[in-house]
Amino acid sequence: MLNIIETNLQFNGNKTIRDLSTIKRIILHHSGVSVLQTVETIHNYHKNSRGYAGIGYHFYVRKDGNIYRGRPLEYVGAHAYNHNADSIGICAEGDFNLETMSDVQKNAIMELVEYLRGVYNISSVQGHKEVCATSCPGANFPLSEIVNGTITKNETVQTTKSIDEIAQEVINGKYGVGEARKQSLGSLYNEVQAKVNEILLGKKTTVAKKSNEEIANEVIAGKWGNGQDRKAKLATAGYDYNAIQKIVNQKLR
Repeated sequence: MLNIIETNLQFNGNKTIRDLSTIKRIILHHSGVSVLQTVETIHNYHKNSRGYAGIGYHFYVRKDGNIYRGRPLEYVGAHAYNHNADSIGICAEGDFNLETMSDVQKNAIMELVEYLRGVYNISSVQGHKEVCATSCPGANFPLSEIVNGTITKNETVQTTKSIDEIAQEVINGKYGVGEARKQSLGSLYNEVQAKVNEILLGKKTTVAKKSNEEIANEVIAGKWGNGQDRKAKLATAGYDYNAIQKIVNQKLR
């Protein structure tokens, strides 16, 4: 389950309610500016300057990979003229005519699209420029990767390598340093870093292993990915996938 940040934005009466069963497709956008913008900034602009009920996009994905809820899905969007009634609008922060999207942001959009496809039985994912006369979501937007599900994730997200092998790659400089390394390694960071310390310092660092209950909560929060990615990551970290998935299923009933 994805970690979608709820925003509790206030919309005015200029909106149309729809049945969620009418949702058939996803349309992808970029914000079109390089400066950082919060979801609240876009909401206020659409509401006060464009005359919309509020933000026209249903989801807003920032450069750091955080996903924010925009317009509720039961409200028809205001993001693709004449194509709003049956679509979900997803906007990526940035100007991808000028910028290149980071793996963190791509992965977040990929996971959001995968999740929405499953929930609403969506078969079509399009770029804004495919349905309207616009350059959005930008020439550098990784549209085909996201649409076709061929996004290349950080290796540690899907790796089946051992902790020893990943630690050696860290020592060889593959995953950077500091926060960059931590972000690249994700949930494997603590265990890999302990192994790196052991190799470099000649002493073993004990990493407290989390309980299956704690890991199940992290799975539900979206920290361990989905499908085979989740299974591989849990196995690499030394956890029993079946036991954890059982807890997850019980919690989500």
